[in-house]
Amino acid sequence: MLSVVELRRLMAEWRIRWQRVRDVVAPPVWAESDWRRFSQGVALLVIDHGQSWIIDPNTYWDMRWKLQGGGELIAQVEYIPQQKTTLIVAQQGGFTTGVVDSYTWLWAEFDMEGNFLRDPYWVDGTWKEALTMLLLPFQKQAGFYLEAPTQTPKELLLQEGARPNENATPRLDWKQG
Repeated sequence: MLSVVELRRLMAEWRIRWQRVRDVVAPPVWAESDWRRFSQGVALLVIDHGQSWIIDPNTYWDMRWKLQGGGELIAQVEYIPQQKTTLIVAQQGGFTTGVVDSYTWLWAEFDMEGNFLRDPYWVDGTWKEALTMLLLPFQKQAGFYLEAPTQTPKELLLQEGARPNENATPRLDWKQG
């Protein structure tokens, strides 16, 4: 016989599971301000933890993860001093194999204050939840979609005119807010 407490626990667990199913079937829609905060968070994650190089005067960062379904999720940031910061999240391999070289999930360009310079391009998908989990410090292990981080290809770091970036963090006014 189940106790009242045990019955409530089971009901609460199933309520959460049902909510997750509903969110997968009909994901909540993000407003542009939500995408801006998310994009800024991903850009700062890549700047803080990604590989970096400079091709004067621009600075680049690259961060990659293996995907459980095959391929890689790639996040790259380009910083053009006193002009803009661009974030691109794309996938190579997996469902793109043999069809296209890569699939762009997110493209966002920010001015120096962190506002969108143009309308961002995004495709809703599980990649968003996976990166959201990485942005939440206590839930990093919940990256169900991501398998493991991978290295930035050496070809990017060895491009003509590229040199190592020793001071990897640009001054971004929107980083404080």
